[in-house]
Amino acid sequence: MTAAPARRRLVFLVGAHKTASSHLQQSLLDAEAALAAHGVAIVPPKTVRADLTPVSALVRDGISPEIGHGAGAAFLPLHAGEAGTVILMDENILGSTDRKMLMRKTRLYPWAHHRLGRILALFPDHDIEIGLAIRSPATFLPSCWSESLHHGPYEPFRRFIKNIDPLALSWAALADRLHETSPQARMIVWRYEDYPALFPQLAARLLGPDAAAQVTPVKRIMRPGLSAEAADWLARETAPDKDAVLAARKRFPKKDGAPGLDPWKPADHAAMANAYQADLANLAARPHVDLVTPDSPQPSTSDA
Repeated sequence: MTAAPARRRLVFLVGAHKTASSHLQQSLLDAEAALAAHGVAIVPPKTVRADLTPVSALVRDGISPEIGHGAGAAFLPLHAGEAGTVILMDENILGSTDRKMLMRKTRLYPWAHHRLGRILALFPDHDIEIGLAIRSPATFLPSCWSESLHHGPYEPFRRFIKNIDPLALSWAALADRLHETSPQARMIVWRYEDYPALFPQLAARLLGPDAAAQVTPVKRIMRPGLSAEAADWLARETAPDKDAVLAARKRFPKKDGAPGLDPWKPADHAAMANAYQADLANLAARPHVDLVTPDSPQPSTSDA
């Protein structure tokens, strides 16, 4: 039996929320057995949340580094066997779609760097990479609002973004804060808008080309949001509760011909498109960022 490597490549796929993260997770999980044969282990969100998040909370509360390192050292062979590359997936590492966890003034995921840093502190002797998908605020914010209604009380979209300037929200600033938690880490970044077209390049960057050939994107839509019709129906209801939200989703499903909520004026769309493009350019210029696009060359090495 081959011994587990002392130093592994750990790739943390941290979302963001509503960037097809569930689709990517399921596509990788469906190929879990085939990937294992290529030295790649897949750790699903439920395992991260059950076994890493509680320990990271102890890091926050002052657990000794030695105990934290021991927990990380025990976690890897238990959940990754002898794999040299371990993909750990959980967008809740960043926060949640609750508006207080999602955004504060000009910050996306205001506590994300603390949350990620506490988890990375469990793995001090490994090579870290951080995978982050980004999305235009024009669609990201309505989609996160829709997702938040799964978990919390109903609130109108405008209240959800109260005191938030969408033009000031910056993915580049978030990436900088995440990178500060592990200054030697590479950041793998891609646009949600490009996701279907760049799936092969992304899989190759994350897994290596030989392993990526084992992965097929799932064909179903994961976690569809509210349709505009459902949002309009809820807005007309008096104090809608979770049951009303579920009823709206069922009665007015999001599908072809029934798109999601678009709360913006044409001028808003234009301004956000310009801001997003500038933010992307800033992000791509960071020396620690690998921006994956549909035109990215695939790695020429064997397995990553």
